[in-house]
Amino acid sequence: MTTLPRKLLVERVLTIWLHENCDTHSIATELGIDEDEVCKIIEQSEGRRP
Repeated sequence: MTTLPRKLLVERVLTIWLHENCDTHSIATELGIDEDEVCKIIEQSEGRRP
């Protein structure tokens, strides 16, 4: 797991997702976190609970 603080991690995931048009696998690889975590962050930002 990454050493980024949670808030920073969430912001980075959402920035990449919304502005760089990357898929969840690419985001996970770039940030060094699990793809499931990326999906959870995105789902929560959209108001869905995993």
